[in-house]
This record gives sequence, structure tokens and C-alpha cells, in this order.
Amino acid sequence: MVPLRADLAASVIARPRSERRAVSCLSWRSQGRGRRKLGLALIFGALAFHSRLVADTNAALDAWLASQTNLVTWQADFTQTRALSTLLQPLKASGHIWFAAPNRFRWELGSPPQTIAVRQPTEVVIIYPRLKRVERYPLDSAAGGPWKDAMALLDAGFPRSRAELDRAFIIGALTETNDLRTLALQPKSAAARKLMPEIQLTVGRGDNVLRATQLRFADGSTLRNDFANVVTNAALDTALFNPVIGKDYQVSQPAGSGSKP
Repeated sequence: MVPLRADLAASVIARPRSERRAVSCLSWRSQGRGRRKLGLALIFGALAFHSRLVADTNAALDAWLASQTNLVTWQADFTQTRALSTLLQPLKASGHIWFAAPNRFRWELGSPPQTIAVRQPTEVVIIYPRLKRVERYPLDSAAGGPWKDAMALLDAGFPRSRAELDRAFIIGALTETNDLRTLALQPKSAAARKLMPEIQLTVGRGDNVLRATQLRFADGSTLRNDFANVVTNAALDTALFNPVIGKDYQVSQPAGSGSKP
């Protein structure tokens, strides 16, 4: 018995050349239409997938921002990990952080604290207790500059609205692993991007509580903070954000911080 495929092939070969050419053209056109249909299907599929990603990102953002509207204070222990290309092992340290809406922070690194950073409405004060040294970085509109933009990046963990977030950042990819969501943000300010091209925020899927932040610097190094023992809306002593600087401390305003010391 002659196989069906061989029989069909023989019948095509037996036809006149003009008919064979017509059959070939029809076959090519049919394949072309098939490829176009496949291409359109892939395009529409990609668009639909992108739309789902955008919808998922917006839904996650809306849930997280809704939880921020009632946030007055926030505090947590943290583990800080600094990864540098020049080091085989990352540097790790622990500390505590306090936040009071809308924009006050206090970071203490080490126990007892080796570095204290206090973010006030118009400046950032960095205190080195062991060295008895203080550095001041103004954040007012007259000074501006990279330090003001850098603090805006840190404020990203506690936005008050979507409009506030959109003013400062381009919203990037949203990834989900287990019970966590991680959102990538790119600062719109060129000065901020020179310091930190990207910041990642990780929140719990169920409670929308901030669990981690990661800053990626221009040199490729990263600084990650993982938070634990989070307490929200507890009363905080206002003295936390108004540190008393001893008379024996040397106070300076480093060059490039926005204005002369």
C-alpha cells in the first residue's frame, strides 16, 4: 500500500507546473495568514498579561495606601545588610527605628547606638556618640539638593496618598513571594537617581505592614533593612525627634549638603 502522504505528493508532482505553482502560492499564503494570526494572538496575549499586571499592581497599591491613612506612628527593630562589590561577605548590623507622621524619623544603629540619624522637617541630623560628632544636612527648599531627594526616598515607605507617591516615583514591577509583596520604585528626580536608582518596598500581603526596604545605589551596592517586632500608633516621646546635642560635640555641615556650614 502506498502511504497517503506519498500518494498526495505524487498527485501534486503529476500536475502541470502552473498548477503546482498555484498550489505552492496558496500554501504560502495560508502559512502567512497562520503566522499573522499567531503574531496577533501573541500581541493581544502580551497586552492582556500587561493589563493584568497593571491591575494587580494598582490593587496592591490601593490596599497598601489605604492602610497608611490611619498610620500615626510606627516603630520596629531592624537588621541592616550592606552589600558591596568589594566585600565577599555583606556587612550586617541591627538597630531600632521610630516614625511619626508625616515625615519624622529616628534611626539608631547598634546597641548602644553607634550612629543616630534624625529626620526633622527641615534637616537631617546624624549623631556619632562615640566620636562626639554631629553632621547637619538641611532639607529646606532653599538648600534642596541630593540629600533632600535622598530623604524623599526614605519617606517612600510611608506615603499618604497615591498622588504623593506618583509625584516622586515611577512605579515599577510588583513581585509576590509567599505572603509578601515587593514593589520597585524609580525616583523621578535626576539628582536622587544619581544616589539611588531604585528603592524596593516589601509589605505583607495580608496586613500591608512594611516588612523591608532595599536601596540600590549607583555603584551597584545595596542597603537592605528587614523589620521585625513592628508596633503601630503607640504614643512616642517628642524628644526622640529633638535630640539634645552636648556642648562637647563637634557640629559640622559637610560640603555638598546644600549650603555652607
